[in-house]
Amino acid sequence: MVFPAGCSTADVVQIGHLLAGAAQAVADQVRARAARLPKDDDRRLFAELILQESDNRLSQPCTSLNRVQNRARLIHALYGRLDRLEPAGPGDEAVAASP
Repeated sequence: MVFPAGCSTADVVQIGHLLAGAAQAVADQVRARAARLPKDDDRRLFAELILQESDNRLSQPCTSLNRVQNRARLIHALYGRLDRLEPAGPGDEAVAASP
């Protein structure tokens, strides 16, 4: 496998671990906010889907630049879902109060 100059396999694996930790932290926030929504809320359904995908991706080893990029994309998607879990109206204050 060919990596950019100065980037070894160990570096790629370490970056993968760091991104996995960041993804897990954001996933935990998404999970907490989604849990506060009613079960029939579409935002909760979509959050649960991305959390399943997150669990699947994070269970795989990260040993290539492609997988590192995929983990970065996952973090981006998780932050996007977190933004969509913001309150939609006056009845959603409990979601806004979550960490």
